[in-house]
Amino acid sequence: MLFPSRICKTLRYHLGEVRSFYRFPRRLRLPGAKGLGVQLVLFGIPFGDWNFMLADAFFWDSVGAVSEVWRIPAFRFLLALVSPMAVVIPMKGEHAIAAARSRRGLFPDERALRILNNKQEFQCYIESNGLDRYSPPCYACPEDATFPCVVKRLDLSGSVGIEVAASRSHLDDILGTPVFAGRPYLLQTLVPGELEYATSCVADRGRITWHCTFVSTMGGPAVVKTEDNAKNRRTIEAAPGVLQQIEAVLRPLAFGGPCIVNYKMRENGDVQIFEINPRFGGSLLQPAQAPRLRQAIAALLRVAR
Repeated sequence: MLFPSRICKTLRYHLGEVRSFYRFPRRLRLPGAKGLGVQLVLFGIPFGDWNFMLADAFFWDSVGAVSEVWRIPAFRFLLALVSPMAVVIPMKGEHAIAAARSRRGLFPDERALRILNNKQEFQCYIESNGLDRYSPPCYACPEDATFPCVVKRLDLSGSVGIEVAASRSHLDDILGTPVFAGRPYLLQTLVPGELEYATSCVADRGRITWHCTFVSTMGGPAVVKTEDNAKNRRTIEAAPGVLQQIEAVLRPLAFGGPCIVNYKMRENGDVQIFEINPRFGGSLLQPAQAPRLRQAIAALLRVAR
């Protein structure tokens, strides 16, 4: 259950992100490119544990096509400091909204960002495009719900504001906590299963140009995955048909840029997508995944406009 201590933990976490960001270099010149490569702007303060990779000159030099990296907070006026030909990569979904569309890069449009950043908008999008088989059904109100079910704040991500309600009384308790009280929420069918998947993609107009899939083993079939409880996280090949299903969801959005798709699988092979975040997945930013991150950046740079 979500209590004030968890809210304080979240605030401390975001303050830690800012502190971590400023501990690492914010401008990197890469002599290996001999001045012929791309100037890259990493726009926005990333999650704290991303900075080690994103500020690693050796990593960027290995990408090959990059001559300079700027890491700047998500203020549009700071973009005036860099070349108009620089390629911009937003660090989070809200940073993509702030990025100027006149800049080079591979960005989702405002409609796609609005839909992906709000769980109710995403559910309406799924239903209106006939994509219901790829997402867990929702309940219109608590009276219609079958328990256990999942309750989600509409405007949060990263497993914050997501709880499993075991009963109606438990749901009422959750909705009375500070994180949920007076806030709009969504009730969704619980998808059981101990395996949860996360596919990181680079997409261009809804077509996947690069991908990598991670799977985590949860502590039970009704556990909401967080960064603290995912066990045995490992890379796998996406199951047959999964990428086609993800593309079916991305295509009507004409989605462009990196994204991370979180889902479970039904026995019939259908994905059950919980959310799509318009950014790189955190697992990809760990040092052990440097080769895959290099591939993802290269895929993005190939189609940046």
